Amino acid sequence: MLRFAVVAFLDEVAFEAEFEPDALPLHVSLFGAASSEADPDQIVAAVEAAYASYGPFEATGGDDEVIGAEQIDVTLLDDAEEFIEAHLTLVLLLRELGVRVDDPSTVAGAYQPHAPVGAEERLDRGERLELRAIAVLDLAPDGDDGRVVVLDQFPLI
Repeated sequence: MLRFAVVAFLDEVAFEAEFEPDALPLHVSLFGAASSEADPDQIVAAVEAAYASYGPFEATGGDDEVIGAEQIDVTLLDDAEEFIEAHLTLVLLLRELGVRVDDPSTVAGAYQPHAPVGAEERLDRGERLELRAIAVLDLAPDGDDGRVVVLDQFPLI
């Protein structure tokens, strides 16, 4: 079973880069933790299809908020309508693959584009950002949930 998430890193991150789960570089969460019996290539293809018609995303850091069942501290994004459109397309494509999300309160109509507030990094209110690539993360490579690996990554052109 594949456990995955979809993010857009604010800085470049190498393909197959490996991180501790709580030490991911600053990123925008596009689709939270989920699982599927589908082949990883099918998940990647669905993500790529959902974002294929979008160029680089631009947004601005907004208010801080606490979201989801796990009460995660995040900075919401302003001017982020395209993020929501692409997310809804992704939800439809992943539904066809039997994807199950860990926290339904953060997907589909409840999705709010956001960047998690980290211990050392955060997106500030009013900070402009441009996201040029989408990454699919393997949240439990080889069954090890103590690390996260960039499973695939593709540019937004």
